[in-house]
Amino acid sequence: MSFLLALLFTLSSNLDNFVMGLTYGVKNEDIPLSSNIIISFITTFVTYLSMLFGQLITHLVPHKFSNELGSVIFILMGAWFIGSDLFKKQQIAQEKHRDLSIKGAIILGFLLSINNIGVGILGSITQLNIMLVVTLTFITGVGLTYAGNNLGDHVIGKVIGKYNDIISGTLLIGLGVLSLLFTF
Repeated sequence: MSFLLALLFTLSSNLDNFVMGLTYGVKNEDIPLSSNIIISFITTFVTYLSMLFGQLITHLVPHKFSNELGSVIFILMGAWFIGSDLFKKQQIAQEKHRDLSIKGAIILGFLLSINNIGVGILGSITQLNIMLVVTLTFITGVGLTYAGNNLGDHVIGKVIGKYNDIISGTLLIGLGVLSLLFTF
């Protein structure tokens, strides 16, 4: 069950990578592997740091309470992602006009890692395995960016891109509910 929760966690926090890749794919612009790795490394590193911070919090709060609190916050965060669909589409529209260079990859890496901060802290509070999450964050980051970039002109890519926040929010809500049901 821990692997499933970690996978849901990383998919929800990295779905923006798919949309960013999709944005470039729609314009027939490739994201070089080096840029993809830079983006994924930055989001992975920020996730790792936020999870370490979350571990510090767990030493201050009893496990049972922190797990339930983290689970409820995952659910609320998922609801927020679903409700913030309009804001996210404005960000994507702004990103469409950039060429992806190494400098652009670094900037996008930090922008894409913003939601990983809060989610990383919560993942640590709910006792997700840090090394598993960090590894899956990197793998899903590279994979989702690549997939989005290559599916850019296809119907499935456009549908997922259109409903990114709803999908991500639903994954977070599912993660919160599963974390409430199963104690680690």
